[in-house]
Amino acid sequence: MKIAFFLAEYPVASETFVVRQIRGMLDKGHDVTIVAGTSSELVPDPLNGRAKICVVRGGKAGVWQTAKTTLSLAISSLSNEASKQARRQFKVIASGLRHRFTAPVADISGLGRRSLGSFDGIVAHFGPAGVRAMYLREAGLLAGPIATVFHGVDMTDKHLIRRYLPLYRKLFLETELLLPISQLWRKLLLQWGASGSKTKVLRMGVDVDQIAALPDERSLNRPLRILSAARFVEKKGLRYAIEGIRNCEEAVELRIIGYGPLDRELKALASGERNIIFMGKQSHQSVFSELSRSDLFLLPSVTAESGDMEGVPVSLMEAMAAGVAVISTRHSGIPELIEDGVSGFLVDEHDHVGITRTITNIASGAFRLDEIRRNARAKVARDFNNIFLDDELEKAIQGLSRDKA
Repeated sequence: MKIAFFLAEYPVASETFVVRQIRGMLDKGHDVTIVAGTSSELVPDPLNGRAKICVVRGGKAGVWQTAKTTLSLAISSLSNEASKQARRQFKVIASGLRHRFTAPVADISGLGRRSLGSFDGIVAHFGPAGVRAMYLREAGLLAGPIATVFHGVDMTDKHLIRRYLPLYRKLFLETELLLPISQLWRKLLLQWGASGSKTKVLRMGVDVDQIAALPDERSLNRPLRILSAARFVEKKGLRYAIEGIRNCEEAVELRIIGYGPLDRELKALASGERNIIFMGKQSHQSVFSELSRSDLFLLPSVTAESGDMEGVPVSLMEAMAAGVAVISTRHSGIPELIEDGVSGFLVDEHDHVGITRTITNIASGAFRLDEIRRNARAKVARDFNNIFLDDELEKAIQGLSRDKA
């Protein structure tokens, strides 16, 4: 099949889950094109040229170029000899501007007369990218059924939702498939007016068969070795991880991998704590190396002040598949991955006291960690396994292709 992945930008270093999904379709032998709103030359192509890349906005169109395109199409559309295409594009621009949405203007300006082509399925990652794909199809510059994957920030950020919800409702009506990554997001899409028949959960996952698992039955280290790996932003809840460790009377060591805008704040919070070690930015391979020496993986996610929430963090799946017990929060879709006391441990958001208590109970031998580790890997292997998820996506696109025919 000819498949397009529509992305706001490519490549993006933090969106490894998107790259993995594209690689899955390439490995199945499909003809894959990445349609990117913009392309970053600062990040090397993680697919090494395996997929064709079409950039919508090859450069910065700028205000004057955008205005020129709009004016040109407006004048063309008034002419008796106006092409059907020019009228169609101006109609799309006008529709977008009615919603105060200028992306179609910049996209059409960036493409000029270039068509992005026709596909058996177009998979857009994140709601706003789905909206842009919808407008480009309406303008006659892209052809094929559209499936939009909804992740987290595109479902929860207050400013983004205020701007995009009317556009999402147009997306619900005019495109073929909605793919939220959790049951929680599916329920929210239905509340916003999406059709149940068009809305199917498609989870993000991990390559379970490529993750070496530690033995289920093994002794805990002394001091207890705990790992956190995340971008230093509010929703990752790392301040509560630090506070939980600071208040712990057990001998514990927390290693934190990552970087981000809260770097200075988090290091100040941990100041003077010799058992909290910041390791900076590390490769994916280094994270797995640290996991192999860890007793616990800690990611106490919270809802940010902006409303931004997680989807279901892949880092938790990776730790569970590696045989490392996880502690996280009752946040977003995380309880769909972790059952408290069965396949991991959950505390409430912001509950650093609960984190301390859970670590203390684990260190004292209050839980059968061998069973929890075994259950965790089984859960990921069954429900968050890329081998099966690739099949699900392929079948979804095949269904779109049949409907198109």
